[in-house]
Amino acid sequence: MNSVLAAKIMARRQSNKSCDGLLRYLQTKSEKKFVKNMMSDCKNIEYFLTLWRDVKTLSKSDRIAMTNVLGVQIDLQNILWAYRLKKYYGIFGDTAYGFLIPIRHRLSKESFARIVSCKDASSLQSEVGATIYSNVFGDFIEPEQSLFNAVSLRYRKEGRFSHIALLCEHIYNFTQ
Repeated sequence: MNSVLAAKIMARRQSNKSCDGLLRYLQTKSEKKFVKNMMSDCKNIEYFLTLWRDVKTLSKSDRIAMTNVLGVQIDLQNILWAYRLKKYYGIFGDTAYGFLIPIRHRLSKESFARIVSCKDASSLQSEVGATIYSNVFGDFIEPEQSLFNAVSLRYRKEGRFSHIALLCEHIYNFTQ
């Protein structure tokens, strides 16, 4: 996978044309399916569940890289959504779980439960500060930009080991 192919895919994506012709450069059927799903709407829970399931069909090196990338993205997305639910809607506890992706990667079950059960945004900030993601959001002044920066960095890091991660970095950066 090279930058010329990624640029062609992004040009097609911008003009809303099909990328099917460009997908022939990918090596296997599972890679093609994974990248097609990556290009779909990345704002809903079903999207993440589908990608998480499909990552198991990739080669070992791609599977490891994309599990790392998607896992971090899912954890951070859940933290951001939990923050929004508390700050803007006053939703916490069991009700909040219905709005979150039912997958955890590097967050422990206990940490995730404490974050979701926080009664307000400030207590959530202190709970996030006690997790592995303490350096991502800081004071939550621009949480969307913080999430974007962290996930982009993870894609770049894993892109060294996986052509799928490299391509998905370009897709992620374009769709945000």
